[in-house]
Amino acid sequence: IQQNKKDWVAALENQKAVYLITDTNNGKLHVGSATSKNKMLLQRWSNYVANGHGGNKELKELVEQKGFDDYVKKYFQYSILENYNSKVDDYVILERESWWKDTLQSRKYGYNAN
Repeated sequence: IQQNKKDWVAALENQKAVYLITDTNNGKLHVGSATSKNKMLLQRWSNYVANGHGGNKELKELVEQKGFDDYVKKYFQYSILENYNSKVDDYVILERESWWKDTLQSRKYGYNAN
């Protein structure tokens, strides 16, 4: 994202998605979503690149405790679980996000507080 590659920007700026952040140090997961409300996947992931937490409560606490450069940049891996075009209703994406949180138990054992 920081390299501003045109093919990446084009692929991510108009996509909605459910994504996964894996903490490779301890195995904890964070499931998130990118919708039109938060300006699609490019903007959502740009938020993580900027501060390491994207505004998420649990991740914000982790960044404050362990550091963005020392921990997040070293141990976080980003993946797309499901990809949607911009015309899919945000409600569908939010429902799928919740399903993934339940399935992966990221509320109980990971970084999802909600």
